[in-house]
This record gives sequence, structure tokens and C-alpha cells, in this order.
Amino acid sequence: MRRLLLVSACGIVPLIGCGYESARESTATVSIPAAAESPSVAVAKRTEMAGQGMGGMGGMMGSRKGMMVADGAVATTVAVLQLSDAAVPPNASGISRKVVYDATLELLVDSIEPASKRVPELVEDAQGYISEQTMTGSPGAQRTERWKLRIPVERFDSFVEAVKPMGELAQFNRTSQDVTAEFYDVEARIKNKKVEEQTLNKILQERSGKLEDVLKIEIELSRVRGEIEQMQGRIRVLENLSSLATLTLNVRERDKFAPAAPVVADFPTQIARTWHASVLSLTDLGKGLVLLAVSWAIWIPLLALLAVFAWIVLRRIGPIIRKLPQILATPRGE
Repeated sequence: MRRLLLVSACGIVPLIGCGYESARESTATVSIPAAAESPSVAVAKRTEMAGQGMGGMGGMMGSRKGMMVADGAVATTVAVLQLSDAAVPPNASGISRKVVYDATLELLVDSIEPASKRVPELVEDAQGYISEQTMTGSPGAQRTERWKLRIPVERFDSFVEAVKPMGELAQFNRTSQDVTAEFYDVEARIKNKKVEEQTLNKILQERSGKLEDVLKIEIELSRVRGEIEQMQGRIRVLENLSSLATLTLNVRERDKFAPAAPVVADFPTQIARTWHASVLSLTDLGKGLVLLAVSWAIWIPLLALLAVFAWIVLRRIGPIIRKLPQILATPRGE
């Protein structure tokens, strides 16, 4: 891409007065860059060669105006080259690759308990962590325990080799996804957005026009910052995914789970348990009576007053009630 841009820019030179031989020599020289040169060195050399070509052009034309136009063409070429170099990661031949590893491992075991204890220990030794853990099973069915593990990439192979001896290997799958291009693409976009952010900040600081224009700049600045934060989040996700491999480990028992039969206690133990249960029952009964008394305590004074009132009433009307049959039996004429 940089070669095409440079050739196109140098192609302007013969149109503004450069001789055919000079233009041909400049184009041929620039189109063969050194493979081991850094972007900055290549730009310096291309600038020097373009300057030499312009010197020949100035000698042929003898025009000061032609030199000024050629200088502008070279400056444009150098700027384009610098911009294209900035979009390419430095030391592109030795960049760190970003690869996301994902694997599934299934083991068959006689008993699941040893694996339940051993797996967390191996994860801790590998300086990883358990992202998810589930266990399923019931009497008469196979028990299965599942872990989702995050293991550092450099220790992933040794971790898998340490896990395999825990049981019989039933399945192992591993996939990888190269996200190097996406990582450096997002990184370059972040750099460009930061340049845009700096430009907007500078415009905002120097702006002294209408409030409406200032608000438009602030809105655009907020949008750019939001895009930067979003891309930085994507960078963090890619770094996390590429630095830690994901392993889904399934450990399954060969046979169906049969719980142990309950142990029948001996006679002395049964006596002790019965005595203990009786004591607990008696204690519960006592607690219930106490609670009943407390609940009725507030009603006792009221019931006592009602009883006294009823006794007084009965004492006063009792004789009248006893004489009432005699009064009713006496004839009215007597």
C-alpha cells in the first residue's frame, strides 16, 4: 500500500516539469524498499531520493515555482507514508500473536469424589481459576461433575496432562481462533480515535463562537470518547481470552450411583437415642405449658373481675329467684 502511494505521489513530479529520465530513475529506485528497514528509515530514504529528483527537475526547468510545487508533493508523500506506517504495528514480522484456545475434556472414573478434590488443587497449582462448577446425579443414575476452567495458555498443556490420569479418556477436543488481526486493528482504531479526540479538544478550547457550535463539538467529542471506551473494552476482552485458555472438564462415573445402605444401630445406641428423644419431648411439653401460661396471664385479672361481679349479682338476686316459684303459685285473690 505504501509503495503504491509513493509511486503515485512521485508520478506527479514529471507532470510538473521533471524530465523523463529523472522520473523513471526516481520511480524505479523508490519501488524497491529494503526489507529490513524500519518505517522511519524508509521514509527518510524516500524523502532524500525524492529531493534528489526534484533537484534535477529544478535544474531542467529553472523555475522557482516548480520547486515549490515539488516540495509540496514530497511533503504530501512523506505525510502519507507516515500515516500508513502508523497503522501498521511496529516490528510487524515479530508481533505477538493473539490466539483464543477452547478445549473440552471428558473422563470416566469409578468414583467422582477423588476428582472433586483433585481438580481444584490442580487449578490452583496452574494459577488458573474455576469459572463454573456443576454436579448432577441421583440414586440409580450416573453422577457427572462439570467444571469450566480458565488456565494460563503457557500452562495449559501441562495442566491437561496432569488431569488425564484421573480417569479413562472418553473425549478431548481443542479449537483455536486467531484474533491477532482483530486485536491490532482495534488497537490502530483506538490510536486514530485518540488523535480525533485531541483535535476536538483543541478546537473546543480555541472555539469562541456560538453556543450551538460549542455544543455540537461537545456532542461529537462524547461520541468519540464512547467509541474509544468501547474499543478499549474489546481490547481487554481479547487480551483476557488469548491469555487464558478455556477448558470444559466433564468427569462422569462409569456405573450408576448407588447410595450406601443405612447402618442399623446396636441396642444400647437405640436406648440412648430413645432416652434422648423422650427428654426432648418432655422439654418441648414444658416449654409449651410455659408459653400457654404466659399467653393466659393477661386474661387472669379480667376473668377474676368478671367472677367477682357474677358472684355479687347472684348473691343479690338469688333469694328473689328462690321465692319466685312461691309468688307465682299464690292465687291473686288471696
